[in-house]
Amino acid sequence: MGTGGIALRSFLYKSFGLVLVGVLLLPVGWWGPSVAEATPTVEHSPPVADTVLATGSVDKTIGTYGFEQGNSEGWKPRGAYTQIASVSEAAYGGVHSLKVTARTEVWNGAELDVKSLLQPGVEYEISGYVKLDGNSTTPSLIKFTMEQQPTGGATTWKTVAQTEKMDTSWDKLQGKYTFTGGMDTLKLYVESSNPAQGYYLDEVEIRQVSETPTEPTGGIVSSFEDGTAQGWVTRMGTETVQVSNVDARTGSYSLLTTGRQQTYAGPKLDVTATVQKGSRYTVSAWVKLAPGEQPTKVRLSVQRDHQGESAYETVVGDTAITVGGWTHLTGTYTFAHDADNVSMYLETSEGTASFYVDDFELSLVPPLAIEKDIPSLHGLYQGQFSIGTAIEAFQTEGAYGELLQKHFNSVVAGNAMKPISLQPSEGQFHWEEADQIVQFAQQHGIAIRFHTLVWHNQTGDWMFKDKNGQPMTPTAENKKLLLDRLETHIRAVAARYKNVITDWDVVNEVIDPDQPDGMRRSKWYQITGTDYIDKAFRVTREAAGPNARLFINDYNTHEPKKRDFLYHLVRDLLAKGVPIDGVGHQSHIRLEFPAIDEIEQSIEKFASLGLDNQITELDMGLYSNDTDRYETIPEAMLIQQAHRYRMLFDMFSRQREHISNVTIWGTDDGNTWLSTFPIARLDKPLLFDERLKAKYAYWALVDPSKVPPLPAGNNE
Repeated sequence: MGTGGIALRSFLYKSFGLVLVGVLLLPVGWWGPSVAEATPTVEHSPPVADTVLATGSVDKTIGTYGFEQGNSEGWKPRGAYTQIASVSEAAYGGVHSLKVTARTEVWNGAELDVKSLLQPGVEYEISGYVKLDGNSTTPSLIKFTMEQQPTGGATTWKTVAQTEKMDTSWDKLQGKYTFTGGMDTLKLYVESSNPAQGYYLDEVEIRQVSETPTEPTGGIVSSFEDGTAQGWVTRMGTETVQVSNVDARTGSYSLLTTGRQQTYAGPKLDVTATVQKGSRYTVSAWVKLAPGEQPTKVRLSVQRDHQGESAYETVVGDTAITVGGWTHLTGTYTFAHDADNVSMYLETSEGTASFYVDDFELSLVPPLAIEKDIPSLHGLYQGQFSIGTAIEAFQTEGAYGELLQKHFNSVVAGNAMKPISLQPSEGQFHWEEADQIVQFAQQHGIAIRFHTLVWHNQTGDWMFKDKNGQPMTPTAENKKLLLDRLETHIRAVAARYKNVITDWDVVNEVIDPDQPDGMRRSKWYQITGTDYIDKAFRVTREAAGPNARLFINDYNTHEPKKRDFLYHLVRDLLAKGVPIDGVGHQSHIRLEFPAIDEIEQSIEKFASLGLDNQITELDMGLYSNDTDRYETIPEAMLIQQAHRYRMLFDMFSRQREHISNVTIWGTDDGNTWLSTFPIARLDKPLLFDERLKAKYAYWALVDPSKVPPLPAGNNE
């Protein structure tokens, strides 16, 4: 696998360690193609006893609004001129309804503040009846919309339900809603696409349809108000970390770090006793530069120590801080692997400025749960191609394991089978996590793709050192040594998995279209030329057996120049008898490019060689460049993403004779490498959100009628 993306170069990621995701000023939720990772009740009617529907669900009335008392029951006008009133001239139930008039904007209407009603992590069903106050010559799209402003974030608007009307009959609006994390604002309102049209509203009901999450157990809050450092210490031992009453975001105290001599020096907190493997946490901290310091960037990182080795991951990426005010850093991470010690620390991207930290908080995210009553994704494409996803070992358990069993009939290891994961030092193989994935797949009848035997990234440095321990130079002796090591690695891996894995990414990312011959100048190429590719395929065929299907995998295969270099390489290798069965197209695409017909042309070109094609690392980033950053993703982008996913899978179906597998690079938006690459930012590239709920992108494949039309001006 690799970094892929559109016009993105390969990138070396740190693996193992924590599965981490970091974002700035977001209540957001791991890993990329190359990395493991790093959200009061008021009753308006007599309370109804909880009704248990199924494991993990309830049915409880939170509020009803029939307007039978002759007042608005807490609803308010939305818009400068909007008027609302309880009237008896029309009603769906009883004799009253709420009439909304004098609207001048689409978003004008009746609104209800539900912040005190709703709880994070709980699913609600919201319903009500609407009626136009007169016939309309054009359709009016009427919506239940939720205005939501996360704590420390920007306001967004989420459609809960919608209906299209032209006459004066009553129609029901009904939809599900849930949110995660703290909210400063939650307002439910009714809007209409016709700003001049009045409407009636009646029999609104809000019901809780999932269990209230259990109170998180375990967590850390550091406010420093007891005058101590509360477990925070110096990371390098040369800097000074102490409580200060000179400045504080809240209260009277904060933590001041001075005397830093390296960018990675700073305050550190041991969280080993708090974090538990497989759990996801939110992390929040406020940072401010000490007086006299020049503006710089700070980041929040994690160090994981295991069996004498350390791994480092960024939770919240480089964030600008100044002396002028406190800056909020917030993100989430999933603790995914074994560790002897885990610590969180703050560092700067450059310089050694002194800075304050205050109001640090680490808290457990409520347990995840899948939607069990929706169609299976892989079942939709039965007989066409298998549907896979990339996972880490921890995702074989709990809700993630349930998601895999329901929606995917193929899996690939995101990191656990890469060279450095399996053989970090010569002769020392680590099979535990790879075995866990294989065992899970076998138990549940799920196929396994292997990723990857040969790659220029995430391969132990020892592989490219000569017999004296020095970096290899291009000599005949070193070429033989390197090819011998390659063969040893492949034979060991194939011996272990040949009876359970049939599809193998043998070599990964060998093409560089900027080179005259199109070959990447990796250490493999510098020492052996293209002989390592020939050797890898021939040894894998011999070691994995005649039924193994062997793939050459790369990114940006839609680009004509790169596609043609890869085509000519594969054609020449086949002419020499090298056993290649197919091409893997990573397909890290974006919302606006590449064109789907470019992807299709590439599939057809390699199919002309008699080769199979697999889509090996599919995701769809929402950004068109490497610098933009949204604090919340506009719903219009998620709708556009859904329509593009539909067009993409329609093309895959057309090419079903040439495609045997489509693998999505990650299970959910809470576990995506795009949260940290090319910069730390919120991205939602997959079919399920960070709570494992189906997105518009999923419904575009399953039931397109549940996806709103494309936003105006989008012709895709």
